[in-house]
Amino acid sequence: MSVVQSSRELRDGVDSLLDRYVGITNHDHCVIAFSPDSREAAAWLMAGLKQRNVRTQIVGMRPLVDYEFAGRLNAAVSEADPDTGRLIIFTLERDTMSHFSPLLDVLQRFGADRCMVVRIISASRDFFEKALNLGPDELSARNAALLTRLTKARSIRVRTRSGTDLRIGLDSDRFEWISNRGVWRPGGFTILPAGEIATYPARIDGRLVADGALNCNVITRIDTRLGANPLTVDIEDGRAIGFTCVDDDVRELVELCFKQPHGTRVGELGFGTNAGIDAFISANSHINERRVGVHIGFGQHNQDRSVVEYEEKVHLDLITDGAELFLDDEPVPIDLDDLQLVGDEHPALVRDEDITGDCCGFGYGQLTDPATAAPSA
Repeated sequence: MSVVQSSRELRDGVDSLLDRYVGITNHDHCVIAFSPDSREAAAWLMAGLKQRNVRTQIVGMRPLVDYEFAGRLNAAVSEADPDTGRLIIFTLERDTMSHFSPLLDVLQRFGADRCMVVRIISASRDFFEKALNLGPDELSARNAALLTRLTKARSIRVRTRSGTDLRIGLDSDRFEWISNRGVWRPGGFTILPAGEIATYPARIDGRLVADGALNCNVITRIDTRLGANPLTVDIEDGRAIGFTCVDDDVRELVELCFKQPHGTRVGELGFGTNAGIDAFISANSHINERRVGVHIGFGQHNQDRSVVEYEEKVHLDLITDGAELFLDDEPVPIDLDDLQLVGDEHPALVRDEDITGDCCGFGYGQLTDPATAAPSA
């Protein structure tokens, strides 16, 4: 890829974020809060805002723990004029999503309809060049096309060309669906990258062949793409009972995740819907999770604690490259690579945030290997 082409795609991504996702105007006041690993991404965003003559404050933040961040954020927010335009807060982080409480406090104080908080995880060149090619309207249409059928189904058979064959029970009356589509809702956070629907499977059995990538809330710098070395997991009664992969780095990470107290439990059934992402990337990234395919999440679930009681600090998504879905044993499948859009209205009773607090960024040293852990007192 030439430098000129790359720069153009980067600028197009910044424009898409500001115009299609945020609807920025020069009456708005922006705050960019960024972690050290996202300094370059923050600079690209700042350049786009400067080009539009939008008033912008910059705030640095340490990921997860930064006791002075709330004070710096409030000082930047105090520069905004509450009588003109909106307050737009962008947060950019690569591996984490931090400081939920002080951001929520600002949103509530400024006014839910006057403040927009855009939370970007996997902030990087790939985010701007790949994850923003489709806008919220297009993602809403794609999510709606799946949700209107899946929420009525009682079972799905998932099959892929690499050998995935899963039988999954659904219970949409009991388990919530999440639809991440990049649409701003007053009073909520907009989580990017967007393009996913997900729920908790009532039951799941069969074989998963993850030939796309993995995404984990553990910090790792391994190449997470699985196309050359697919990862096979056998699942019985909602738990992984065995897996194989010839890649040593991937095998070590998966073994560590599966050794956690609830690491082998299936906590999520997800469908990536962002057809604008044209390839899996090497980084451990939510961008891969949003690409078209099925992902099975092991460990922590995506439901309220009153519905699914266990808690687990690890969440590992294993992602397929495309898939066919047979609903209630219908003979004609839904091909995720050729999703038919028929103008369905997006369901209203679907949660639109898949991250509702501080998340991610565990290091290997924070995970427990039961074989080596010291006994508790």
